[in-house]
Amino acid sequence: MNQPNSSFEILQNEIQKMIDYTSKKSTKNKRKSFYIYISVAISSALITFLVAIGDDFPVWKETLKMSTLFFSAMSSILAAWDGFYNHKELWVIYGETRHYLKELHLKTRLISESEKNNPEYIRKLHNEFQSIVSKGNFKWKELRMDDND
Repeated sequence: MNQPNSSFEILQNEIQKMIDYTSKKSTKNKRKSFYIYISVAISSALITFLVAIGDDFPVWKETLKMSTLFFSAMSSILAAWDGFYNHKELWVIYGETRHYLKELHLKTRLISESEKNNPEYIRKLHNEFQSIVSKGNFKWKELRMDDND
């Protein structure tokens, strides 16, 4: 028969779940930020290139013109996307939260057996956990509110 997990084990598992979640979100936002940044840079370079060669190929003039307009529109859309979602800032917020959670998780791994069974100490760890998560949530909400203003 399975013995129910102690409060300490439940808290430690929750901390680990949140570390995994913030790691995944941080990596996802880092990747999105990189792809948007590179896409805007490539699109902008292509616009410059297409404008420069536009008159040199009369047969392709309309195609080059349409391509220039397409990449110009794509740059604008990607810049607006990045301005609205701000994946770079989200990457930083999730990464910072993950860092503090890892520090807390290490603290839980280093405590003594008597502290593991001390309800007051577990409550203190739980409050620290909630504080870290709340701070990350506040920063996320603040970023979202700034985007809407």
